[in-house]
Amino acid sequence: MDVCPLKVGMELPEALSLQGSDGKEITMDELTKEKPTVLVFYRGAWCGYCTSHLAELQEIKGEVESLGYQIFGITPDQPNKLAQSQEKGKSDMIVYSDSKTNAIQAFGLDWNVDDEMFDKYKIEYKLDLEEWSGESHHNLPVPAIYVIKDGVVEFQYVNPKYSTRLKPATLLAILKTL
Repeated sequence: MDVCPLKVGMELPEALSLQGSDGKEITMDELTKEKPTVLVFYRGAWCGYCTSHLAELQEIKGEVESLGYQIFGITPDQPNKLAQSQEKGKSDMIVYSDSKTNAIQAFGLDWNVDDEMFDKYKIEYKLDLEEWSGESHHNLPVPAIYVIKDGVVEFQYVNPKYSTRLKPATLLAILKTL
């Protein structure tokens, strides 16, 4: 898996649009300009590791906000699937759709599910990535957490092993030092 994620100190890519559950577009600039932002890139509501991580992050969301940060999720799931992330993750974190994977690609987090794995997902796991994203690409993000402040990456955690996620306590400790 070859990914080349944005690094600490790099500027936020320009002109990236996401969609809310209502289908309305918002740019990454609009999303992050008000206050420092924690962005959680995850594979989708269908991913148990992802929804478990969202639930863990929900437990610290108040503390994250009390430190002056906002926190959002970004997934390739299409807008009408976003509520499932909140339900399965028992989270009120606002999540955005990047179904075309433009932001995921701009952050260097995209990897392509090959035909063999796509078929395995669809046949064995009854998971149709095209249905979830509403698109014909077979791209997923490597799960990642970014902290953005004034349009610059202040922190990033990217781990190609999708089952390994940043611990909420570690994220809090990092936010307290930034």
